Amino acid sequence: MNDLKSLIQLNYLSFTKKEKLIADYLLDHADKASQMTISELASTCNVAESTIFLFAKKIKLSGFKELTVMLANNHKNLLQEDTSENDDTQTIIKKVFNSNIRALENTSKLINLEDLNKAVKLFNNSKKIVFFGLGGSTPIALDAYHKFLRSPLDVEFNLEYHMQLLKAGKLDQQSCAFIVSHSGKNPDILRLAELLKKNNVPIISITSFDNTPLVAFSDVAFLTPTEELDYKNAGIYTRRVSQLVLVDLLFTLVISSKTEETIAYLEQFRHALHYTK
Repeated sequence: MNDLKSLIQLNYLSFTKKEKLIADYLLDHADKASQMTISELASTCNVAESTIFLFAKKIKLSGFKELTVMLANNHKNLLQEDTSENDDTQTIIKKVFNSNIRALENTSKLINLEDLNKAVKLFNNSKKIVFFGLGGSTPIALDAYHKFLRSPLDVEFNLEYHMQLLKAGKLDQQSCAFIVSHSGKNPDILRLAELLKKNNVPIISITSFDNTPLVAFSDVAFLTPTEELDYKNAGIYTRRVSQLVLVDLLFTLVISSKTEETIAYLEQFRHALHYTK
């Protein structure tokens, strides 16, 4: 991936305190940083030169030289886009749409075909798929459940955490868990993941950060970088759009892999919906 901003965002939660100082400086002063030597950047961030090098390695770069190349190429894209009370409606429309478009583009760059195929195989080979999500991730898990109800697969979802915990305890290796978590570090979600892993349940996850406990628990982890608009120091996140599109992609791949069975099931589903009119 050649987008430095996304690399920083994906790994942010795993950074040390000093690494976060570097990351914040690069995001807030990208143009200046692109002109600095490693000594100047280290001095500005009040860290050792070795910390700069380790920071580059943590985001999967070869070292400071590659970091400077990416800074030179991407420094304009690293700048956080802000909205202000002085923006007119047309400006806000443009900024919000651009932010969501960037989030989708960055997510598409991270999609691995092998992971997609593995996830589809897990879906199709499982007797039951259970969706898990808490807090702000609940709507994504609910949307995924709602979509996959239209497939021939046996799916479940419960809004209440303790019910999710009980369900996790009953699943086995013939089932599949689909977990949505922004941070990948929520203690309640990790309790679910740990229980599922103890029961040898395959886990597919959607999260915004790499190198987190949830990613470690997952058999397949899909990353959706968080794009952020800043308004009076309050972040307006757009990760939900990428997560919803990723769910759409997985659903489409699953139903296209079971074409005949899916067509018959969708006809049955439409017939059931007829009674809701």
